[in-house]
Amino acid sequence: MLYQAYNELDHSRLPDVIESINGPEDLFCEELARDARVNTYITKEQEHNADVMLGLVYMMVGGVDEAHDLVLPYSWPCETIWGGPPVLDSPALGNATHCHALVHRMEGEHPGELGMIGWDNANFWFSRVPSKHELCHKFSLACQSLELEHKFSSRDKEFCDKVKGKKPWNWTSITNLCSKSDQSSEIAAFCNRIHNLEIQMLFDHCNSSVNGS
Repeated sequence: MLYQAYNELDHSRLPDVIESINGPEDLFCEELARDARVNTYITKEQEHNADVMLGLVYMMVGGVDEAHDLVLPYSWPCETIWGGPPVLDSPALGNATHCHALVHRMEGEHPGELGMIGWDNANFWFSRVPSKHELCHKFSLACQSLELEHKFSSRDKEFCDKVKGKKPWNWTSITNLCSKSDQSSEIAAFCNRIHNLEIQMLFDHCNSSVNGS
């Protein structure tokens, strides 16, 4: 990661598709965007979750620094040089923290924020996601389904079971498996499928807060 403030990042390094998005307001549905222009009636929950959605869009195209800077004010209670002043008690706190953790999972083995390795930093942020977050149980079930679909060798299955332990898959055990995904191409493929699914699940969850179900 580059660890630069959002307005200092060179967005041209990203795919051209991102140039069509001017800001989080572009993620409002047409009716809601029109209401915002006319009545300026957008709730804090909608506004903040739209920022998280934009962060996830950036993450999908490799803009992990942009994602990091967008969610940092909602997930950390102190001012930072990357995200600026904090937004305390945000209704998007859980979603922003979840997104923040995904950023550092993508950082992987590289040292970054506060000198922490990406995997360790990801687990730190996952530990800060509220335990009652709606996606916690849904993510575990999704991992179990993907595991059943995935064709592991007996050796890879044994390795996954060792990392998972006796509990169902959760954010920490999946991150730990990702950190060892160089064990085999099949484990790497499984981790990649789960990570992409998790980004989509969080995006859809935020979208339900912004634009309704």
